Amino acid sequence: MISLQGSSHTIYFNSIRVGIGGRHFYTPFNMQDEYPDVKQQLHATKPIKMKQLVNKNLITLKCVLFCFLSGIGCIFPFLPLHMLSVGLDKGESRVISAVAPCLALLGPAVLGPLIDKLSVGRGSTGGGTSTSGSGRLLRIITAICLILSALFYTLLLAVPYTERHEARRPQVLFMCDENSAYVMQEVCKEDMRCNRWSGEKTGVLAVTSCEYGCADENMTWVKKPFTTTSTTSTIRPMYISNVTTSNPEEEESHQHMYFEANPPHFCYNGTCIVYMQHQARLRLPLSLLAPELPEDNSTDSDWCTYRPAGPSKCLVPEDRLADLIMYEPDCRAAVRCEVLDPYDEPDGVLADAECRLVIGDPSATFWSYLVLRILADIWPTAGLALLGAACVIATRETSLGRGDVGRQLAFGTIGLAVFPPLAGLAAEQLTENPYLVPFILHAIFMIIGALILIFDGHMPLSTPEWWWHTSTGVLAMPMNTVRRYGAETAAVFAVVALLGTLWSGIDAYLPWTVLDLNGTATELGLTLTAGALPAIPALWWAEALVDYIGHSNVFIMAFTFYGVRYTGLAYSNDYTWVAVCEILEVFTLSLVWVTSVLYFRHLVPRKYTATGQALPVIAHFCIGRCIGAIVSGFVSLEQPLESIRSVYRALGVVALLTAAIYLALYHLLLAPRCAAPAVSPPHHLLQGLNANGSSNGNYSPMRVYHEERSRKGHFRY
Repeated sequence: MISLQGSSHTIYFNSIRVGIGGRHFYTPFNMQDEYPDVKQQLHATKPIKMKQLVNKNLITLKCVLFCFLSGIGCIFPFLPLHMLSVGLDKGESRVISAVAPCLALLGPAVLGPLIDKLSVGRGSTGGGTSTSGSGRLLRIITAICLILSALFYTLLLAVPYTERHEARRPQVLFMCDENSAYVMQEVCKEDMRCNRWSGEKTGVLAVTSCEYGCADENMTWVKKPFTTTSTTSTIRPMYISNVTTSNPEEEESHQHMYFEANPPHFCYNGTCIVYMQHQARLRLPLSLLAPELPEDNSTDSDWCTYRPAGPSKCLVPEDRLADLIMYEPDCRAAVRCEVLDPYDEPDGVLADAECRLVIGDPSATFWSYLVLRILADIWPTAGLALLGAACVIATRETSLGRGDVGRQLAFGTIGLAVFPPLAGLAAEQLTENPYLVPFILHAIFMIIGALILIFDGHMPLSTPEWWWHTSTGVLAMPMNTVRRYGAETAAVFAVVALLGTLWSGIDAYLPWTVLDLNGTATELGLTLTAGALPAIPALWWAEALVDYIGHSNVFIMAFTFYGVRYTGLAYSNDYTWVAVCEILEVFTLSLVWVTSVLYFRHLVPRKYTATGQALPVIAHFCIGRCIGAIVSGFVSLEQPLESIRSVYRALGVVALLTAAIYLALYHLLLAPRCAAPAVSPPHHLLQGLNANGSSNGNYSPMRVYHEERSRKGHFRY
């Protein structure tokens, strides 16, 4: 920008903006006919370069964005893998991935309004060389956010490690005599201890193949294999419903099967249940008491015996008792049953009594990781909102969109393209602690960015009042005219939140998908590179693209490409196809984010600049990220890859349907109804035109309308 000093006026020139006495308006550059003193100075100067390729005043801001996005890229793709590496299972990791972004909205939601409130009365540069108090406040708080992000993410490396080996399912036996019922479980070989709990444990025990016999102290008869064929399996359990099918051969065998005249009766708490041989499964309601610890604190015996909490017994009929005594005079008559799926039966009393070898404390690991992750996620989300406000202020983004926000983000995206694969390569080299380098790189980049913010006192971050066009001028736009757009702000917020949901549905657990497809950590980092490289030129010309396409069409295009991405991921069988789908992120994230930043800047009053930039962060990276993590977390643990493909197919359909609905609503209903009516230029300007509509030298018409619908009070979106 070139400043020309006159006797009573100061003229600021850029491509089309002129300010006189602090009052700004847009006009062609033949103003010298109306201002002779300006004409003389213009002829005395060399040709003016209308737009610099790189604004020197914004170099430090570009460096901060480069460091910030580099740090995010180094750590973001490896967080799901790090959770598994410390011993958390995928269920716990999904909980953390959903809860952390939900609570992370506290950062931008608090700091955005706080910055706006504290900036009141701190002054601005007013175009001078003095340091802005509001700019210093924005720089310092943003630097604190980056430092705290580095601190808390690094603390995740100190989360205690835990290890849980696959559960072994020990054998379970059931026996009942005239005194009581007994549930016997083989002792866990890992620590030679029985499973114990406090008080009573209530549930059901599914049994079959009940028969009479003689019990002994050595449990010889109870442990004897059953002669009847059973459908139970302690290796691969399966719940079998009471409805069974039979073929003719089975029906013929049942006709010759021996049926017990007096079937076993199981009595518990005054209620007796009869076992019938034709039943495939008998569910016994039980409340069990855990065995007491040995007095000498020694290990348990080979079998753990659990007794019912209430009175229980099994009476043997006299005729069956006589038959048993005939073969064994000292017979202790009892009933034994084969136990079906003791660990997988719905509402089973032994549902969580498997034998596990656990190293460390899984509960402490989960809660410590959850708390630190919440505290860590707060600060980069807050930093992103404040950096968005800094870009808008520093580039002098106006109601007519004459800033260079996209170019600042394009420079930062270079770091997002370069460093994630390097961090993944370093992770592959360190087998003992593979994720140490990504976390350290994140901390280094964040601290460098914070130092730049702290020591660069000339970053143009003044309050926006002095450069925002508040009155007068042909195309000036007072921001108080958009205060009535509360409903539109809420609608755009909802659209951005839905786009964030679709983004998180892919990126929240994409690292697990890459590993399931035999990908490496380097290839995982390259997925970010694939999305960032095409985003660099797109962001460089982002404002022109958004201006040409229109913000609603950008959103519609994003929903459409999300449908394409989800469809491609649903049918991908190798890493290459995943990387190809990531290239489409330029349409689903990069352009969407620039559009959101600019659009919220124009919707929100100028004194709430930081709050306005916090809104898209909350919508996309907090609420949307939380919902997306929940939705894409609904996968089966047995077949995660095939299950996530089903989720991808469903979300792809949702994205395409949303695009179709948005397209119809906007172009058929909202656009025709809400379009600004055409407004003729003021009469005193029309006097400068001849009969043919061309300029007579006093005024040169210039169209800056967007989609030919803009007028005063209606910005280009």
